[in-house]
Amino acid sequence: MTSTGTGRAVEEFLRIVPAARTVLDELIASHPDRYGAWSEGSVGDLLEFLLEVFTRPVLLPLLRTGAPDDETAVGACFAYIELLATDPNPYVESSVHFGILEQFLEDQNTLLRAWHHSLPATRTKLAAMLEEYPATLRAPGGGRARVNGKSVASGELR
Repeated sequence: MTSTGTGRAVEEFLRIVPAARTVLDELIASHPDRYGAWSEGSVGDLLEFLLEVFTRPVLLPLLRTGAPDDETAVGACFAYIELLATDPNPYVESSVHFGILEQFLEDQNTLLRAWHHSLPATRTKLAAMLEEYPATLRAPGGGRARVNGKSVASGELR
């Protein structure tokens, strides 16, 4: 596996999720001193890039609405996540964990939609993260939350 890393994060983002180009362009235009290098594909802080350009403005709103019309866009987002999730670089892995996966914990519906759309490497990392945070797995009434009828706590999701 070749490393996507920070050197190709913008290029791959725009290739896989081209509809999000306006988000990137607007952010660069509003803060050229801070984000101008992103227009040339240079990302000094991958976590910041993911949060500012991808997860918060693009991915989470798509997951919140759950609209059938958004399925193509959601699929593109998860293809990008999968590319990052298979990168062997520990820095990329950490950025994906904190900049994408942890953001799914905002509410159960977002988490369930993310699980539904996750591809294999992403799903493996998401299951591992959920096992690290057992409190997030509590369903109303104190029982364990289940995804597709399987309990994360028992390891059934793997």
